[in-house]
Parts: sequence; structure tokens; C-alpha cells
Amino acid sequence: CGALTFCEPDLDSFPCLALARSCAQKGGNSCAAMNGANEEAVALFLDDQIGFYDIYELVLNAVNTVPFISDPTLDEILEADRLARESVRSQIRN
Repeated sequence: CGALTFCEPDLDSFPCLALARSCAQKGGNSCAAMNGANEEAVALFLDDQIGFYDIYELVLNAVNTVPFISDPTLDEILEADRLARESVRSQIRN
């Protein structure tokens, strides 16, 4: 393995990374919503139902639709995941 070099990521080119950082900083149920939405969107991409560049908008919209809870219970985390996945599917249907 050759030498490894690191540099600041280009958040404009990788907006999902910027969204992930934002959710991590916000905390609460944000990461659960983002993860559920991302898994749903990537599954749609892998099934050739959406384009690669559609993933970010679907995930962002889903994260923004899930009500934020700053100190969620496990049930609320699971509900955030479910709501985010449903949001992605709903966006595709509309």
C-alpha cells in the first residue's frame, strides 16, 4: 500500500456528507431519519428507479419532514427511521 494523503472533503461535491455532519451535530433522531432515508433512496437507485443524483434531494427532503426529537426513546428513533423511509417512497410516488 502506498502513502496515504488526506485533505478536507469537498462538501459541495458530496452534499450527503455535509448533511450527515449536520445531522450528527444536531443529534436527537436526525441521524436515524437520515440513515433510513438514505437506505431507502440507495435501494431505489440500485433498483434503477432513481438516478444517483436524486439520492441527496430525497434524503434531505425526508430528513426535513421527520419531526425533530432532541432526546428520543428507542421507539421514537425507530419511528423516525420509518417516517423517513416512507417520505422517500412518497416522494417517488408523487
